[in-house]
Amino acid sequence: MIRLPRRGREGVNDMTKTKSPVLPIIGGLVAMLCVGVIYLWSVLKNATMIHFGWESGSVNLIASIMLFAFCVGNFGGGALNDKFGPKKISFLGVILFGVGIFLSSCVKPGSSIWLFYLTYSAIGGIGVGVSYGALLSCIQKWFPHRRGFATGIATAAFGLGTVAFSPIIGVMLEKNDNNVSATLRILSLVFLVVGLIACCFIQLPSEEYLAKLPKPAPKKNAIVAKREIPLKEAIRTVPFWCILLTIFFYNATWNMLNPIIRPLGEERGLSTALALTCVSLTGVFNASGRFVMSALSDKLGRVETVVILCVVTIVCALLLMFVGGYGYIVVVMITAFAFGGPSAINPATTTDFFGAKYTGTNYGVAMLSLGFSSILFNSISNALVKSTGRYYMTFVMGAITAAITIALQLVMKKYKKKMDA
Repeated sequence: MIRLPRRGREGVNDMTKTKSPVLPIIGGLVAMLCVGVIYLWSVLKNATMIHFGWESGSVNLIASIMLFAFCVGNFGGGALNDKFGPKKISFLGVILFGVGIFLSSCVKPGSSIWLFYLTYSAIGGIGVGVSYGALLSCIQKWFPHRRGFATGIATAAFGLGTVAFSPIIGVMLEKNDNNVSATLRILSLVFLVVGLIACCFIQLPSEEYLAKLPKPAPKKNAIVAKREIPLKEAIRTVPFWCILLTIFFYNATWNMLNPIIRPLGEERGLSTALALTCVSLTGVFNASGRFVMSALSDKLGRVETVVILCVVTIVCALLLMFVGGYGYIVVVMITAFAFGGPSAINPATTTDFFGAKYTGTNYGVAMLSLGFSSILFNSISNALVKSTGRYYMTFVMGAITAAITIALQLVMKKYKKKMDA
């Protein structure tokens, strides 16, 4: 009698595991690139307002609701990933994402914007979150000895979606006379085909591969979980809430800036083409920040690296109150770089404190705060801009939230010292 191998905690048959990281990593990065279009809304915003006849404030919420749905999907996907494994869940996420974008292309001009919220923002955003959590967790498991580097390359690919698709979408909109529906329909099919092919290569590392990895000596500022900690225990600790609140406050600056990069750039003296280029370049700097700073955090320390980036964000937020022209582009690029760093460091920090086994669930719950952050701070920003006609207070809030993040990191550092004692 032949017995089939039992399923482990990852929910993946041991026979599907492999010794080589090449194809799984390439597949994961390509899939990340496809779902990374969550940060592209600034490119589509003006065309959407013209095509559908919706007003600016309502259109701004499309990105905020999608980001919230992304966090919900990341939470649900993380729990499912812990049970069923990354291949099945990444497939599920890419399908939801592609279908959501396709359904949004079926919304007719003059229709209620709530249909777009449901299709593009909710279904598409949940799909992004589901696949993101599964792909990130899988790539991390291939590099347990270089967790910051692994998180960096995964989230960098996610950020590069802006670079890859911004010029393509710009050309498509121009050739289709700002026909957003036709553009989204084509994109949804491309995302589905490329994303699903990429997911075919997703696999976890074999025990034989993991056994051959080097065992580096602990670094000075390293945080090492003494055991695998599930969510029910993690939520009772100070570091978990520091991570959650860091995500909530630190991302506020970028969440408020991202939807207005193009229109604010044009207001500050940039041509439409240059403003569009600015949006595309944010993807390069966002991805660079994710890769460079997460890798640096392996050496410098997670907390120390995030504090440095918070200081940079505060300076940029204050400059964005008035800077224009080419100076505006430079400051936006630096802000994108600084935003990218913690986006890649936070997942690694979660794994550092609570172990890799439950990362999908633990980080998924912490990421829910990103959705609330996006909706809350963008709603406040929209109300302030509507009443004053200026973005001044938006960037004051951005500076304050970055300062709060520094305080949270110092609390986490203090807790780490207690762990080491």
